[in-house]
Amino acid sequence: MKNLKIITIIEFYTSRIYLISDSKMANKDISFFFNPKSIAVIGASATKGKVGNTVLTNIISSGYSGKLFPINPRANEVCDLPCYKNVLEVPDDIDIAIFVIPGKFVNDAAEECGKKGIKGLIIISAGFKEIGGEGVEREEQLIEIGKKYNMRILGPNCLGLIGLNYNGSFAAETPKKGGIAMISQSGAMLTGMMDYSMTQAFGFSCNISLGNKADLGAVDFIQFLADDDNTDVILCYLESIKDGDRFLEVLPKATRKKPIVILKSGVSEAGARAATSHTGALAGADIAYDLAFEKCGVIRAKTIEDLFDYGEVFLYQPVPKKNSFAIITNAGGPGIVATDAFEREGLKFAGFSEPILHALRAKLPLEAAIFNPIDIVGDAAPDRYEFTMKSIFGLNSGQELGEITTEGALIIVTPQAQTRPTEVAKLIHMISANELKEKPIVCSFIGGKNISEGREYLKQNHIPCYNFPDRAAHSLKTLIKRRAYLNSAPLDKLEIPSFDVNKKRVKEIFTSVREDGRIVLLSYETSEVFDCYGIKSPKSRLAQTPRKAMALQSEIGKSVMKIVSPQIIHKTDVGGILLNIETEQDAFEAYIQIVNNAKKFGPQNAKIYGVEVQEMIDFKSQEKVNEIIIGMSRDPGFGPMLMFGMGGIYANFMKDVSFALAYKYTRESAKQQIENTRVFSLLQGVRGEPASDIEAIINVMLRLSQLVVDFPEIVELDINPLLAFMKGYSAVDIKITIKR
Repeated sequence: MKNLKIITIIEFYTSRIYLISDSKMANKDISFFFNPKSIAVIGASATKGKVGNTVLTNIISSGYSGKLFPINPRANEVCDLPCYKNVLEVPDDIDIAIFVIPGKFVNDAAEECGKKGIKGLIIISAGFKEIGGEGVEREEQLIEIGKKYNMRILGPNCLGLIGLNYNGSFAAETPKKGGIAMISQSGAMLTGMMDYSMTQAFGFSCNISLGNKADLGAVDFIQFLADDDNTDVILCYLESIKDGDRFLEVLPKATRKKPIVILKSGVSEAGARAATSHTGALAGADIAYDLAFEKCGVIRAKTIEDLFDYGEVFLYQPVPKKNSFAIITNAGGPGIVATDAFEREGLKFAGFSEPILHALRAKLPLEAAIFNPIDIVGDAAPDRYEFTMKSIFGLNSGQELGEITTEGALIIVTPQAQTRPTEVAKLIHMISANELKEKPIVCSFIGGKNISEGREYLKQNHIPCYNFPDRAAHSLKTLIKRRAYLNSAPLDKLEIPSFDVNKKRVKEIFTSVREDGRIVLLSYETSEVFDCYGIKSPKSRLAQTPRKAMALQSEIGKSVMKIVSPQIIHKTDVGGILLNIETEQDAFEAYIQIVNNAKKFGPQNAKIYGVEVQEMIDFKSQEKVNEIIIGMSRDPGFGPMLMFGMGGIYANFMKDVSFALAYKYTRESAKQQIENTRVFSLLQGVRGEPASDIEAIINVMLRLSQLVVDFPEIVELDINPLLAFMKGYSAVDIKITIKR
């Protein structure tokens, strides 16, 4: 095995479950689940076919050497073991208890386990929250029992757990031992993946079925397994994550120790359709997972095939020092396919030194292509593969080297008459295992009958081998992503900007809005909120009398005046806006006219707060103006997501936006987010245009990040447009929605 440890996580979350965080249970240690010294099986049975019999016999047949106590009030002996009526009768201490009794009896037995001082419960029994009604209440009572006695709970309604020294599940077979840990909400998914593994080279350190997650969830097990010497890989299938805050806290630390791969599915667009802001509509339903995974260094798999491909390459191959690979092929067509795949995945081709190119030209056929990719042509025998592979890595004796830039290789074999695929496979393994321990090698043996033996030989000897080059390139890309993450600064070392702001006043504004029975701030309120956080927007104040409008116009200057009413959305339609207010008398008359128009043409039930006097921005005098949209949509799990992109009336049509989590948001985060859009090119200036003030926009993003982190009650926020000038900016139109 290469010098690498991994976590790949497989977890299945249903829409009917919920999470209880670790903070509700005092005992943070869960090691006893994996290597218990004593186990009680509550509901053990001597009748074959019953779950209580399967669990007990699985523990015995898996070679468990600790103390085992069957619990059944109607039996004196089960499977040649003394049987006890309840756990309180057992004379010895018990680490964990596995429940295989009807759900209605579980809580009474759990109470007895608490009195006995048992550390952990694995509750296979169903009949809890998944059935609704009384099951919900039963599960809540179970949680309270766990808290009362400081017991950790896995399940209920789960397959069980297969640990280091026992099989505490009702799976049909005990899987092979190895370096993979599997976590799954679905028992069926878990058994399917374990069965698949029987045909693969890898095995398992543990298999965990989470069930309803009344207490323990995926993050708890990831945190433990990141430090587990027996675990090299965790495979995880996710449908959702409910404890996003803990995920963001725990996962970045775990991924520094071992890679993590997650397959996330179950994407729903309902949330996006229900969004009331531009930001919410543009965010979609799944973007938060991509952002959170990237932030935490998690590798995301798109398919089950990806999941196992990534797990295998991380398990058996080292992470390269840099993005620089070679392709060796005995056929031009597959070489072109591989080249295209490299381009799609962002993999870079290693350049060969002059001595290496001379060596290749001297020994390879004249028709061979010696530049990367290397085509050693169709009549290549095993020795030609060996020579080429050793040449590009500088391994041939007496070879002039020059600079060696090749950090890894994809080796393609097609079944020609001279090829002898199995011999090629053995040579590849020999060179990789003995001379290239720090450089990843993956293969693509294309074909069926004639190459199957060679492909199987490689897989059994820990060299990933794929049917086609595309999958090989896809797996190499994950190694490069891993390298980039390891080279980046840890999240807890990042410098997070902090500004001097007026949180007290913002809180007062939000309180006033709620007291008024609203959740959407009016424009003069949003203007003041932004002013408290140092974000420039047109000065905007509320006038409730014509004389107040005069005073505000004198203070603000050239103004636009607008009716302020939650019931009047389209102000122009009711004559509720007047432009170019340049004198106090104009403001006095405009106030009266706007209010009269609103009463005459607006809804009869419209509540009129007054008239807003807003600074009128003369952007026509600016040498350059770009319209930007900046916003925030709050994900239920991972918190606020910031959006940046092309703004104006075409924002939803163009969809030129990028997103980032506000969690641990830095100046570099803002810069990268802006650069990820096409509008960035316009901001830099095109065809001789001057550049916009990008540093000022970055400052807005950082201040906005602080605002939405400081105030979790902000649900959605839009600035559309933010006018970007050569010097400075103006947040012209702002919308803020808060919780009730």
